[in-house]
Amino acid sequence: MVRRMTPSQYNAWVRQQEQKQREAIRRYNQEVDRVNRANKAAAEKAVRDYNREVDRVNQHNKRVTQEINREITQYNQKRRSAINTYNQAVRTHKAQVQRERQRRLSALRALTSTRYVDVRASSFDLSARYDTIEADSGSDPDILAMAEREANNSAAVAHALNTDEEAGVEEGQDTGILEYLSDLSLDLCDRWRGALFALNPANTDAARHFCTSVREIFTEILDRWADDKAVIAADPHYDKTPNGTPSRRAKIRYLLKLKGKESPEMLDFVEKDIEDILQLFPVFNKATHGAAGTLNFAGLRALRQRVEGGIMFLATIAS
Repeated sequence: MVRRMTPSQYNAWVRQQEQKQREAIRRYNQEVDRVNRANKAAAEKAVRDYNREVDRVNQHNKRVTQEINREITQYNQKRRSAINTYNQAVRTHKAQVQRERQRRLSALRALTSTRYVDVRASSFDLSARYDTIEADSGSDPDILAMAEREANNSAAVAHALNTDEEAGVEEGQDTGILEYLSDLSLDLCDRWRGALFALNPANTDAARHFCTSVREIFTEILDRWADDKAVIAADPHYDKTPNGTPSRRAKIRYLLKLKGKESPEMLDFVEKDIEDILQLFPVFNKATHGAAGTLNFAGLRALRQRVEGGIMFLATIAS
């Protein structure tokens, strides 16, 4: 049933509704203000937190950058120092190499004796071959250094054989070759011990014993690290001996190829180096059994040094 209202009641009801509406609007505006203040505070806090994190990251990056710059500075200083040290060592080495070269060439020029002409000619030949491989910028520094010693030792032997210099040989002296050979093969080590034992001026059979042992050492090194089957498999067109087996040159080529150092000049030098040593053995035999008389101490010492160097040189290429 519809309720009847007087005009005064209606006006009172309208005022009441208007009051409720105003109160609702007021509460709504309060809530809007509260949310806006909360959002503003959150935004301001987010900005402060962001700026704080940016400052923290910037400070961290600054410290990291400073540390990196410090390490770079220290590295550059160490690098410059290392380069200077290396360059100094290179200059010292080059000066030493130049002195050794002059000594070798002077020794060769001083060989005016007509004795042992073949030895002298072989030494000149080996020296010329060394000059060829030295000019090759691709030569292995370690092999090149040993090759230079080989050329110098060859000149020393030729010089010792053509002079009357006397020098004592330290009996049982160890140059390090025994330890080196023992790491490669105990048999090689034993053979060299036997060769040294035989190399005695008082031993009338020194030449045969020494030369036989050395020949066997060279042969064993080549056969052990350049097996015939491996050489043939690597190069079907290998150089052959009269028996059809791989020649010494074929084995040397095989070993150099394994090291990536194969070149005609290096191959010629290594082969000539072995020939230069082996051609000393007839001289040694004649000196101990012929009318020329025994070799003096200087000759024996130079011979030993020459053979030791040759064994180490070949073993380095082979192993």
